[in-house]
Amino acid sequence: MQTNERMRGYLSNLQPDGSALSPQLLSNLALGFVEENGCVLLASEAHASRTARNAGQDDTGYECFVNHLHIKSLAEAVEFARRLKSALVERFTDSFLVIISFNGREATVRFHKNRAGLRWLDSNLEQYTDEGIAVLDSE
Repeated sequence: MQTNERMRGYLSNLQPDGSALSPQLLSNLALGFVEENGCVLLASEAHASRTARNAGQDDTGYECFVNHLHIKSLAEAVEFARRLKSALVERFTDSFLVIISFNGREATVRFHKNRAGLRWLDSNLEQYTDEGIAVLDSE
């Protein structure tokens, strides 16, 4: 897992809580994925999204837009990200990035397929000074 300094601080203070996931997050994983025009999407979010894809949006941006979940607990977000990464590895041969961001109050977990020349994040995670960032690579 790659992290920026802020996330390392958050993770060092993390209290283990059994890593249980809420029924909603378990449902998000259980529903699996759908493939749409070369994009891999969480089925729960693809069905819930009513927003049409922006014509100028690349595949990586679209995946990150649809595939993001807000989670109150950082511990739960880390566990969800780990299980999401495992589910992606089991189902697909492509490589994915699972991204956790945390602002001290709420975490967001999102993912996208690794594509040459397309990135959601700056490669220098220290550029994100207002939030902790962690990246799990499915390779």
